[in-house]
Amino acid sequence: MRFAAMQNLCDDWHVYDLALDPPPEMDGRVLIGLTRGEAEQLEQANAEFLRRPPVPLAIVA
Repeated sequence: MRFAAMQNLCDDWHVYDLALDPPPEMDGRVLIGLTRGEAEQLEQANAEFLRRPPVPLAIVA
């Protein structure tokens, strides 16, 4: 698992990227200051995104 929903000392929730230290961003928004439900939903969405097979790139000559 690369992403984890965590609660900070201020009782806010955030999604933490366990591979790259900083909190991840989605649509330009840093995933901090969330409710527990938002953090868990975004954690799951990120995990599902990473499970998708890569899109093959077309080679143009």
